Amino acid sequence: MKKIAISLFLILIGIQFPYAQEMAIEKEIKELSKAKWQWMSEKNVDKLATLFHDKSKFVHMSGTWNKDRELEIIESGSIWYKQADVHDVVVEIFDNTAVLWNRITLIAHVRGDDVSNEFTVTEIYKKEENNWKLLDLTFSKVRDTHKIAAKANPEKRIIELSKQKWKWMSDKNVEKLEGLFHKNSVFVHMGGSWGKEREIDIIKGGMIHYKKADIHEVSVNVIGNTAILLNKITLLAVVGGNEVTNPFMVTEVYKKENGDYKLASLSFTKLLEGDK
Repeated sequence: MKKIAISLFLILIGIQFPYAQEMAIEKEIKELSKAKWQWMSEKNVDKLATLFHDKSKFVHMSGTWNKDRELEIIESGSIWYKQADVHDVVVEIFDNTAVLWNRITLIAHVRGDDVSNEFTVTEIYKKEENNWKLLDLTFSKVRDTHKIAAKANPEKRIIELSKQKWKWMSDKNVEKLEGLFHKNSVFVHMGGSWGKEREIDIIKGGMIHYKKADIHEVSVNVIGNTAILLNKITLLAVVGGNEVTNPFMVTEVYKKENGDYKLASLSFTKLLEGDK
């Protein structure tokens, strides 16, 4: 029981740190991108030279070139990025790499004339020696109605995964459940708490047969690489040879590993009749 309590504590602690860390990085990248537009407007090549990676590339409508050429263009005023009005920003973090997309209206001075264009700008940053360096800056001309695609919807994935889980539990599909359950997962029932192997044995042996889960309400909260799903269900189960029906609020905790989510905790809380 002590081991289970420690596992649950570690799961809850693990929820907060990755989320806070990712949010801090996302904020840092947004601020860096915003500062970059200011430096480009001011032709501050000293700041930009520090920000741009030595192997960085710059993709424009008129061509693609490297760091030295971009700095030369900015310093000479061949292209003067006078003003970038940022409308939408989306950031995705991949280990020590960050990709930022921003939709902007750019007023630039090119060949003696001011021109205004709508762009979606892709910026790729890489962290080196505790500093973020700009690896790539790509301008894609778009219409003024263009929208940046939102981040992938993990909430939808979690809801689908939870729904599949109930089906696999009903079918006693332990092979699928083996793949879903985290190796350190914990299962909290009215009759006790146990780990993955015990839960798999119970399902496989039919000691508890989760015949049917009618789902009434679902909510998901994604915090970094952890997702907490609450679903209110009416569960029809066979326990000790008898069919029983109970209303539960089920708490499911998922951790993202190797690109997909693993079930780290499943807790049943029996509801009183009439509970909302």
